[in-house]
Amino acid sequence: MVDAAVSERLGEGESLLASADWAAAAAVFDSVLAVHDQPEAHDGLATALWWLRNVDQAVAARTAAYAGFRRFGQDARAFRSALWLAREYAESLGNEPVSRGWLARAEGIAAGLPNGVDRGWLAVTRGLLRTDPATARDDARTALEVARSCKDPDLEATALALLGLGTIAAGDVPEGMTLVDEAMVVVTAGELRDKIVFGDICCMVTRASEEACDTSRLGQWNKILLRFMQSTGHPALLEFCGTCCAEIFLASGDIASAEDWLSKTLRELEQGGHRARCVHPAAKLAELRLLQGRVEEASRLLAGFEDRTDALRATAAVRLAAGDTAVAAALLHRRIHQVGEGLLTVPLLALLAEVELAQHVPSQAVATAERLDRIASATRWPRAIASSLLTGGRVAAAVGNTDLAHERLDSAIAIFGELTMPLEAARARLALAEALRESDREVAVHEAGVALAVFDGAGANGLADKAAALLRSLGGPARTGPKALGLLSRREREVLALLAEAMTNAEIAERLFISAKTAEHHVSSILAKLQLRSRGEAAAFALRHSLVE
Repeated sequence: MVDAAVSERLGEGESLLASADWAAAAAVFDSVLAVHDQPEAHDGLATALWWLRNVDQAVAARTAAYAGFRRFGQDARAFRSALWLAREYAESLGNEPVSRGWLARAEGIAAGLPNGVDRGWLAVTRGLLRTDPATARDDARTALEVARSCKDPDLEATALALLGLGTIAAGDVPEGMTLVDEAMVVVTAGELRDKIVFGDICCMVTRASEEACDTSRLGQWNKILLRFMQSTGHPALLEFCGTCCAEIFLASGDIASAEDWLSKTLRELEQGGHRARCVHPAAKLAELRLLQGRVEEASRLLAGFEDRTDALRATAAVRLAAGDTAVAAALLHRRIHQVGEGLLTVPLLALLAEVELAQHVPSQAVATAERLDRIASATRWPRAIASSLLTGGRVAAAVGNTDLAHERLDSAIAIFGELTMPLEAARARLALAEALRESDREVAVHEAGVALAVFDGAGANGLADKAAALLRSLGGPARTGPKALGLLSRREREVLALLAEAMTNAEIAERLFISAKTAEHHVSSILAKLQLRSRGEAAAFALRHSLVE
């Protein structure tokens, strides 16, 4: 029996979990376990440690909780512990045999439990552990039926998100995203009881948006999510998954915070030897590095992840940026063959057309653009239509049909604007400027200038460099001053300030605790980004813009 003092401490720990004070909750449960081996304390400690991203100790605590619940005949709680361990061994630790063992143990315990919500949680866990989300739809439907009959919002939201993810994987993106949206309504309406379910739903929404190439949806949900977390006093609810957290920041245009979260998450995964929970942070960080024009870094990040489906587009884009178009095309053809026809092929076909234009095979690019048009026409999905218009506009410009290019790219800009996708709209503006550079220089200068401002503001330095180069070739205004400073990373600003003090590379390296070679690389990058010719010009630039006291 649990005495009154222990019961009071357990209640205190649960209250701290409810207020998302994970560290304080862990301390309380630890204090209980110091004097009493209570399964409830192990269980609460596991939850707190999981939110603190200490996966290994969380698994150990949950295993102890399972053993205690079984010992005391609390089979329903032991069942939930077994389900949790089945997921964590698969999703974080990558140990499939142990995961299957725990799932089988949960199934065995479930046979002795009364019919009810536990049957739904068993079904949804089976679905979540399937390799292909499309095969999980029957599990999700079973869970959804149980959830609605038992009026359990946590199970209902999880089942809706899983069914949405599976429907998207099966190729029906509009229906899948509608299901995902419904799950998000359950989350943000305050119906949930378990905060881990909140994290699960956000993770599945991120994955669904990534699969459907519809990350603008995250932007549309972003304000509602953040408002919900503020109103409930739980600003840390997304911290369980750094990739999801980064996606939310990216959706709001905060690239610096997204970069910090992705770097942090990748570092934690490497140190702990764990798996990514949803889209791998290496893939997302590589995409971000490409936006910043840092192709070599993007390539290094993807080393070892090239065969992951969530990293394939980034891998092909890196190969294209590096001029390795044959490999880029082969990767894309392989994935397109796997996916088949449908909306999931849209981003792959759009990138393939870029590769084919770079290979100087316009006839193949025309065929790819026509294939993309057919998918957009059949589905009427706005994101697909905008993508097909952008791709078709680029291809039309490449084959010399300027009027068609102008018409299609104008339409793409409008749709991307309606979808609140400023970077994509800016890409279309840049493509339009390139298409009109010979026939309508004034409009080309305007479009390139608008695109440059968007890229600069977003920190998309690689695209900004392309826009700036086009603008210079058209005789437009150069990118100088404070706007140019936005191209520099935090470290490059520090190096620039030290250049103003006439420091050598060795002195800069010593001051910043980096190697002389790294310092040299930073100096070269600064000169290129600011379009300066010498260290002296860089020093003058730093002084002119008050980077040095």
